[in-house]
Amino acid sequence: MTREEAFAYLGEEWEDAFEDEIFALKQQLLSILPVHKLYRSKLKKWGNLENAYRSLGGRLEENEVFDIKIPVFFNEILSSYSLYQEVRNQLKLNLLNTFDLSNAEKLLESFVKLDVTYASLWLSGDSDENVIVSKMPDPMEIWSGIKSFESLGGKTFDDLKEMSNLVPKTLKREQKRLTLYYTKYGKNE
Repeated sequence: MTREEAFAYLGEEWEDAFEDEIFALKQQLLSILPVHKLYRSKLKKWGNLENAYRSLGGRLEENEVFDIKIPVFFNEILSSYSLYQEVRNQLKLNLLNTFDLSNAEKLLESFVKLDVTYASLWLSGDSDENVIVSKMPDPMEIWSGIKSFESLGGKTFDDLKEMSNLVPKTLKREQKRLTLYYTKYGKNE
């Protein structure tokens, strides 16, 4: 990219524009469903911004590569949910702290792997097409649903199937959402 093209892309206040655009992209990336197809266009834009920034003499600090291991989840719903949220929050924090495209790509790959792995725990035969896959529920609602289910004696993902008539609506909806997510995206991701 030439300097003229870079100026046309970022404008006169190119350093501020770069930071603002990258921040906006991070917010968009964190608000969409973890699916490669949805990430690609955002990452392409990030690459164009990075090229323009470097063409104008901007330097990006070489951040350490954030290596997040996808955890091994257990059959217990609450501990798996807590671990999922912990790792997801760490990934979000790491994404917010990087300006480097290659780090962002690795982190987003980890998001996809994390969500696919976690969704596989919730699989049921019921993948209701009326559930909106991209609408993630409030974490406190899920936590509350898990606690409610525990009070009825349900603790494991196996219990979700065996005690299906006692599963709170919030968990049934989440099970359907994650089953549909896995069915649509998990096998191909």
